Amino acid sequence: MQIINLADVPEAIGTLARWHFDEWHTLYPEETLEDFQAELAASTTQGTVPSTFIAQVDGNVVGSISLLSHDMDIDEPWAPWLANLYVHPDYRQQGVGKQLIQHLIAFARRNSLDQLYLFTPSSRDYYEALGWTLLRRQSYKGQQVDIMLLALSEKDG
Repeated sequence: MQIINLADVPEAIGTLARWHFDEWHTLYPEETLEDFQAELAASTTQGTVPSTFIAQVDGNVVGSISLLSHDMDIDEPWAPWLANLYVHPDYRQQGVGKQLIQHLIAFARRNSLDQLYLFTPSSRDYYEALGWTLLRRQSYKGQQVDIMLLALSEKDG
């Protein structure tokens, strides 16, 4: 498996946008497939935030992860956010997601970021096992979600 910057393979944006839209459109009902494509395209510009990385196996995209300036509409100044962690169903339970997370954490550290945030409706245990801490549980767009923090000065989980 290879993890590469989406900026190096922008032709993957259409596939990723479709996967992300299908997976998360219930959290973002006001957004269209084109909105998901635009967010991914924005992460191919120079700079640290936003950035998106993809996992490839034999040249095929199998997953993604993003670093975004915000991922929730909440009244907190928290940033940046781990977002868009997605692994194609054929490649789940094989460590792809964990490798994508580790890659993003290393990228964030290289770019002098102090912490990362994320929210998840259903994967709190997974992230806690990787060293993330629960900040709070709240209702967000009709779902209960966990907002989590990873202090980057600590060792990876």
